[in-house]
Amino acid sequence: MPSKHPRIAVTADAELSAALERVRVATGTREADATLVRRLALQGAHAQLAARQGQRAAAGELLDAMDRGLFELDLDAIDALNTPSLPAR
Repeated sequence: MPSKHPRIAVTADAELSAALERVRVATGTREADATLVRRLALQGAHAQLAARQGQRAAAGELLDAMDRGLFELDLDAIDALNTPSLPAR
């Protein structure tokens, strides 16, 4: 269908075809491939942005809780966990 918007080429390989088929089976949609790919891309972008916003909010809440002294971290224990141990001989 003619459009004033530029097109984006997406290779319809076996992995993409299988993913679209799984969505069709799960949702019962009969959308054309291009329509389904567009909808999933928009939904995926929204989900990614929402997840990032949630991560930032969680980090902010954690820092606020630390500032209020609601819990303490044993930084030495954390460092020990993150320090590679030497192999046993």
